[in-house]
Amino acid sequence: MNNLRKDIFMLNKNSIQPLYKQLMDIITSQIKNGTYKPGEKIPTEPELAELYQVSRITVRRTVEELCTQGYLIKHQGKGTFVKSPMIFRKFESQKNMSFSESCRQNDRIPKSHVLSFCKKNANTVTSDFLQLAPNEEVFFLERLLLADSIPVIDVHTWLPTRLFPDFDPNAVENGSFFEYIKNTYCCTIAESSRSTISVTAASPDMAKTLRLSSGDPVLILDSYMEAPDGSPLYISREYIAGSRYTISF
Repeated sequence: MNNLRKDIFMLNKNSIQPLYKQLMDIITSQIKNGTYKPGEKIPTEPELAELYQVSRITVRRTVEELCTQGYLIKHQGKGTFVKSPMIFRKFESQKNMSFSESCRQNDRIPKSHVLSFCKKNANTVTSDFLQLAPNEEVFFLERLLLADSIPVIDVHTWLPTRLFPDFDPNAVENGSFFEYIKNTYCCTIAESSRSTISVTAASPDMAKTLRLSSGDPVLILDSYMEAPDGSPLYISREYIAGSRYTISF
């Protein structure tokens, strides 16, 4: 609460500018100059009302407007927080931007953490696309991708063991998956590779992994990767925190 200092930012009750807009200007200024950092909780509505000597109705409208504009986000039962800037990722033919690239272009520090790695039998959809023989196994890899240590994507990947022998999950711990398969297995992703996107609500487990609230919007990006000769390489499914990421096709 002390970060917003009344002796510096006084509201002018004689101004033609509405009080809620004046308060919006103050809080957005504090966010932009780093007084309030992404993910940080701001004072409660009663605290702001007392600090600036305005009604709670004025404060509530200020907060609602800032949430609409993407500066703040409310978490039920926890308070109102500065919203982390969304990461922008562009999808184009032969120019699909990786998570690491999109982070760097948005001045964020990418990290990745391997949550699970094992051999398993593929389901029907995976087997059909990857053209697997009966009982042929795949590597299942689950990674959590973070930007500035904030979880953004929980990505599941299925890789045929015959195409990716001796796959080393340690190589993609805080490293680029694309760079690893390119350098180790000479993989090139073809223009014919396709992706589909859908939306769901975060389950309790998904919310825990991505540090969301249950029911928050989550994007699902399914990618079917092929080599230049049209042969299948692998399948990935990304569960993306909708409030932290935007995709352009």
